[in-house]
Amino acid sequence: MGNMTVFSEKSQLHDIRFGTDGWRALIAKEFTYRNLEIFLDGLALYLLENYGSDKPLVIGYDARLLADKFAQFAIDQINSWGIPVKYIDHPVPTPVIALAAKEQGSCGALTFTASHNPPEYMGIKYIPEYAGPASKSITDKILEQIEVAARKEFIKPESVAGSELIEVQEAYFKHLRSLIDFDTIKQANAKSKTKLVYDPLYGCGRNYTNKLLEELGFELITLHDLRDPSFGGSLPDPSEKRLGELREAILDSGANLGAANDGDADRFAFMDDKGEFYPANKSVSIILKYLLEHKGYRGVIARTVATTHLLDDIARKFELNTIETAVGFKWLCEVMLNEDTVVAAQESGGMSVLGHIPEKDGVLAIVLMAEVLAVTGKTLSQLWKEAQDFVGKEYFYNRLDLHLEGEGKQRFMALFTDDMKQVGKFEVKLIDRTEGAKVYVDNGSWFLARPSGTEAMCRVYFEGNDKAELDELVAAVSKLVEVL
Repeated sequence: MGNMTVFSEKSQLHDIRFGTDGWRALIAKEFTYRNLEIFLDGLALYLLENYGSDKPLVIGYDARLLADKFAQFAIDQINSWGIPVKYIDHPVPTPVIALAAKEQGSCGALTFTASHNPPEYMGIKYIPEYAGPASKSITDKILEQIEVAARKEFIKPESVAGSELIEVQEAYFKHLRSLIDFDTIKQANAKSKTKLVYDPLYGCGRNYTNKLLEELGFELITLHDLRDPSFGGSLPDPSEKRLGELREAILDSGANLGAANDGDADRFAFMDDKGEFYPANKSVSIILKYLLEHKGYRGVIARTVATTHLLDDIARKFELNTIETAVGFKWLCEVMLNEDTVVAAQESGGMSVLGHIPEKDGVLAIVLMAEVLAVTGKTLSQLWKEAQDFVGKEYFYNRLDLHLEGEGKQRFMALFTDDMKQVGKFEVKLIDRTEGAKVYVDNGSWFLARPSGTEAMCRVYFEGNDKAELDELVAAVSKLVEVL
């Protein structure tokens, strides 16, 4: 989503800005009830223009501080526009709310979540009735209406609508049972008693991911199984450095697999039986190979520009095509809405599969990986080796995170000009501008430099087939950016 600043009739800054997936901001600084009211008025104008007042808006929230209070405020505000609301009264994963938007005959859904951001952040995300992220054309129209709302250039309807509490968990579970081979997993676990450790990081995955894993017969250890708006004093991001307790629990219990969700359970990460971290680049490759080999899925494979090319190599083995998109699941959603898509994946831990909603779903990813282990009887390390052997290459990854904002982001991107010919000892062969600068070098490696759309951060993603040479490339780029 592009950035836009909304001004009131007195030209006061409101700081309502859209990143790659909704509006996120600091609670009590930019994310205030005043700004939220402007946002909701603008959204109501958009909904009335495009849906009328017959279809309800689904409203939910995650486990963050004040999320339930903001959600209640939104219910009242949307009702005051004559738009009915169907609401959920407990912290709920974003993909569950997305499915409800589709199944409830709604005009879309609104969820209060800042995903994996620190606890002092709040966010709000509109999900259209097709159950995936809002497209840029939709968010541009909403932003236009937010500007109208900020200037009070509207006449509010006199009618007031009501709200209805809905149950969403069982409908979501039923849908996943149509995608996951529950009977086969139960039979396998009855014999093997596969042990699994799950960490919701105090977020919305609790009471969803763990319940499904228990239903499947896994011997399950669940960490941080309570709501804590401070997320244990950290942030609900399933990155390797934040999963130390998961690793300890795996090693102490002799578990076969460790899994974690982020704060709103639309992202995921895994650890194997030795406590080795498996990011999305590895785990999605394993899942893709399984879906093609064992379940006979066919269609295109969609991935963002930052995501592993191993997916491309696996696809070619099955004579399938890969579609590369800009970063953000909204672009993958567009592919899923128009093509039979076996897997849609992003490097940051989001994925969906054929037959599922066009929204990233960390609950689905974990239950699906559990199926892979149960059906194959293999460890993650064995499955990862098989995926690489299948295409005849090894794959290695790295990433640099630079805390930059404003002019710092501009200086960062200015380093990667079209006339760049050399990075260290590596010759530049191509620079792709789909998003940021994706630089291909002469040994087959590549790196992507891009500013974050939601954080004061710039990132550089790396991939190559030779670890020593990739390390050299990382060192060369690190030297390039050290002037910032």
